[in-house]
Amino acid sequence: MIRHGLHLSIASKEGVAGAVREAELLGLSAFQIFAKSPRAWKTRPLSPAQIERFRARRENLGAIPAVIHASYLVNLGASGVLWEKSVFSLADDLMKAQALGVGHVVVHPGSGDAERVREGALKARELAALGKNGPKLLLENSAGGGRELGSDLYDLARLIEGTPLGVCFDTCHAFAAGYRIHEDPAGVLSVLEEIIGLGRVPVIHLNDSQHAFASHKDLHANLLEGYIGPALAEFVTDSRLSGKVVILETPRSLQEDAHNLRVLREWLRG
Repeated sequence: MIRHGLHLSIASKEGVAGAVREAELLGLSAFQIFAKSPRAWKTRPLSPAQIERFRARRENLGAIPAVIHASYLVNLGASGVLWEKSVFSLADDLMKAQALGVGHVVVHPGSGDAERVREGALKARELAALGKNGPKLLLENSAGGGRELGSDLYDLARLIEGTPLGVCFDTCHAFAAGYRIHEDPAGVLSVLEEIIGLGRVPVIHLNDSQHAFASHKDLHANLLEGYIGPALAEFVTDSRLSGKVVILETPRSLQEDAHNLRVLREWLRG
């Protein structure tokens, strides 16, 4: 069974707990959030009351899977001060995930030096002092523009080899990077299985693309309204994805949420 949901806002006065309430109202079986502003380095700790409300509400929903997406500013491939700020920001997200009982933290590898990415990801885990059952850190595949790392699955495989790191697979990014998910979704999944191993890919970002194949541009579209189109149905209903957490990072409005959830649920019902 696939657990599915949306990336939800924490901007309400209830903060992270407000996202759980929205997940309930939308009938989601999973959700994703930022643990802080994704476009600012400044952060603040979660209060014990916030943590308790989040945990209690999520428990009331059957402890549905939750994912934290790291800040967009994080660049683990950088050097100097930017690398240090990135590592500390990611460690902050991992600590918040552990406090909230969230199972996965997703981060973009960034651009620059691949070895710095690996070093930074492992350093962030160390700084967060993750417990035995702490959150799993997942590197997300990228669209591959400029010096962006992680667009090639072989590169991602090398980054996580011999580590506790995993991968989050984004369909829009893969399409933009040149994986023919629009023509051969089962084949792309086979490549992912062969190179990474599906056991190391617990989270899928299911997004259509506003840009054409191999554009190296990362701009998500609503389901059935982008260049990937209905092939996403074959991809997400492949039996090999059973048990995965599927998150929509599609544009958000009341109408768009209704459209994307209706389409995805129709696909999943078969």
